[in-house]
Amino acid sequence: MTKEAQTAQADGARAPQADGPPRLAEGIELIGEYEDSGYKEAPSIARRADGQVIQLPAILYHLAESINGRRTYDEIAERVTDATGRGLGPEEIKYLVDEKLRPLGVVARADGKDPELKKADPLLALKFRVAIVPERVVHAVTSVFYPFFFPPVIVAAVAGLITFDVWMFFFHGIAQGARTIVYNPILLFMLLGLVVIATALHEIGHATAARYGGAKPGVMGAGIYVVWPAFYTDVTDAYRLNRLGRLRTDLGGIYFNALFALGTAGVYLLTGFEPLLIVVLVQHFQIIQQLLPFLRLDGYYILSDLTGVPDLFNRIKPTLKSLVPGKKDESVDELKPWVRTVVIGWVLLLIPVLLFVFGSIMINAPRIFATAYDSFLVHYDKARAAFDDGHTAKGVLGGVQMATLGLPALGMALSSSRAGVRAFSGGWHWSEGAPLRRVGLVSGTAAFIALLGFIWYPNGDYRPIQRGERGTVQGAVAQFRELQTGRPGLTSQREQELGGAPAVRDEGSGDPNEAPPPTSTSTTETTTQPTDTSGATTTQPADTTGEATTTQPTDTTGATTTTP
Repeated sequence: MTKEAQTAQADGARAPQADGPPRLAEGIELIGEYEDSGYKEAPSIARRADGQVIQLPAILYHLAESINGRRTYDEIAERVTDATGRGLGPEEIKYLVDEKLRPLGVVARADGKDPELKKADPLLALKFRVAIVPERVVHAVTSVFYPFFFPPVIVAAVAGLITFDVWMFFFHGIAQGARTIVYNPILLFMLLGLVVIATALHEIGHATAARYGGAKPGVMGAGIYVVWPAFYTDVTDAYRLNRLGRLRTDLGGIYFNALFALGTAGVYLLTGFEPLLIVVLVQHFQIIQQLLPFLRLDGYYILSDLTGVPDLFNRIKPTLKSLVPGKKDESVDELKPWVRTVVIGWVLLLIPVLLFVFGSIMINAPRIFATAYDSFLVHYDKARAAFDDGHTAKGVLGGVQMATLGLPALGMALSSSRAGVRAFSGGWHWSEGAPLRRVGLVSGTAAFIALLGFIWYPNGDYRPIQRGERGTVQGAVAQFRELQTGRPGLTSQREQELGGAPAVRDEGSGDPNEAPPPTSTSTTETTTQPTDTSGATTTQPADTTGEATTTQPTDTTGATTTTP
């Protein structure tokens, strides 16, 4: 931040206002230019008191810098004109303050009160977030792990893990570790516990990397990401860093996964306990999963920071629009040519992936809910028996498991309904004033609802997932071909092959937990990204300013089956 911006911020926060000279809203921090931006003209960024980052074109940023609570509109106009070379009068300055900066929460209201801030609601973001670890504790924890980001330590850690991987995958193998776990299923709980610990360290890795680069990490907490419970870390402040600093923050999580794998390998070399090799293997799967750039996982933020485009999901609509012959979107033309090419390629890959993912969720919803219901009853029976036998602790544990079963179902319902509502509201806005479009939208929506009813109508397919089922990608593709049956998640033929797909509770034996533990994922959801264009943008007078955008908070979230 420039010295002038710091002075303006401090003065603006102190000065009272009563429909006089404008002042900055309480807690506004003018950070400066967004470094290594993917835009042809790099925007500047400011951070609000609620943690959200605002992306501002140069003229609005200079205007915000000139506001200190004492300068009149005439004085501000003179300063902005000198800074930008554009002749602006007090009336135009007042217009920009009222119609641009105040709606974005940068400038206090005309009556002197701070504005009511609206949080961004980005697509596929973490929901039901609850802060657990306060900022001061996060700072203390990152102090312990800070040395792991010294370059010699990074080189030694990566080299050590590569050496162990070569030995494990090409010479020793993992068969004995897998065999030991299969014959001792109690070890699955050990594996799950270590996965949860690794996911927590993943988030510490993001926070430590942000601090190492000079940013200030915020709180850690938990929430629901798409379906699963997830950890998150507020690393919003990393947007003040250059590209290298932001990438370090993005990669800090999977780097700590690698460190955890290396530490586990060290314990194995000391003990020879084969199941520990499966822990190392799971960490590798987590790293690969995190690098996928489609959901808000680490790979998404890596791609975002490589291109210098803070929220890629907000680029979907303008990118698709620009691909239609005769259509043009200025927000696409704002990007550098190579960035525009990368974003177009990402969007063209993302659309089929999201359709496949959410389509698979819709198809398998009956069986997922049936499995959760069966498991709920099994745990209910166990908890009731435990209380009857006087085993209170065991009964309480069963109750906790029953409550936890509702989280994936809740997450699935929430994510799917939000996606549907956003799609319909966007279509409604798109079809406004165009009868043919409106008819097409209503007809398409009705057809989609009818299809869901056809798939979800109970006709024998509400059966739990069986132990022998694998849930592969090719299996999901085959389900789409069975839509005409009305029960693509479990066709009649498949039900016969599974012996009727009985419920565990009906069998009266067996353990629904006897399956590989779910792996954890971590999504870097930055609690303050400068370009969460799903935030509020305000319309501007032509040829006066560029687009001003609110961004979402940036958390890194680790979605464990338990998301910088």
